[in-house]
Amino acid sequence: MKRLFVFFVFMQAALLTVMAQKYEPNTKWPYLYEEFIPGTIFFEGNQKSTADMNIHLWGNVLHYVKADGKIYQSDEKKVVRVEIGSDAYIYVDHQLNRIIANQGTNLLLKLTKGDFDAMRSSGGGAYGSSLNSSSARDLSSLGFDLGGLDHPELGLMLQEKKDGRTIPLVEQYSFIIGDQQIEATKKGVEKFMGDTRADALKQFLKENKIKWKSEESLQQLLVFLSK
Repeated sequence: MKRLFVFFVFMQAALLTVMAQKYEPNTKWPYLYEEFIPGTIFFEGNQKSTADMNIHLWGNVLHYVKADGKIYQSDEKKVVRVEIGSDAYIYVDHQLNRIIANQGTNLLLKLTKGDFDAMRSSGGGAYGSSLNSSSARDLSSLGFDLGGLDHPELGLMLQEKKDGRTIPLVEQYSFIIGDQQIEATKKGVEKFMGDTRADALKQFLKENKIKWKSEESLQQLLVFLSK
C-alpha cells in the first residue's frame, strides 16, 4: 500500500512537471512550434521543397531556415499545402490554417493566432522592424520587440528564446465547403444553411449536442454540412 502511495505521488509530481514545462510562444520566439521542424511545401505542378519550418504568429506566415543559419519568410504564391511534422496547413486569406479534418475536399480548419491586441493594451517597450514597410507601421503600435523578422540568425534567437513576454493565443475554427469559407459558429453555419435547411440544422445540433469549441463536435458538423 505504501509503495502504491509513493508511486501515485511520483506520477503526480511528474505530471505537474510536464504541465509546468508546457510550451508558450513569446516575443523573442513568436512561433507556433517550440522548434523549427522538418517540413514540406507543396506547390502547383507537383513541385515541392523541404526545409526546417515554423509558423510565425505575426501574420501566421511560414518561416524556414536556410543553410546560412538565417530565417526567411516563404512566399505563399502557388503553394497548395504545407506539412510541418505531422500537421498539414493551407493558406486562407494569406494565413496558414491547420487542417483538422476533411470530408473529400471539404475541410475543418483551425487558425491559431497571437493575441497581440491584448498585449498592445498592456503596454511595453520599444518596437522592432519587420519584413516590409507596411508591417513595420503595424508593428510600431505594438510597443514591444518581436523576434523572427528581417532574416534573423537562428542561433541568436535560440540564445534569447526564453527571454520574451508570453504571447497569448486565440483559436478560430472554420469550414471550407465547396469554395466557401464558413465561420464555425452557430451564426456562421446558420447563414450558410439558409432558411430552407434551417430545421434540419436545428435538429442536428440538438440531437448531437454540438459544442462549438469542441473539435469532435465540429468534425461531426463537417460531415453533416458535406451531405
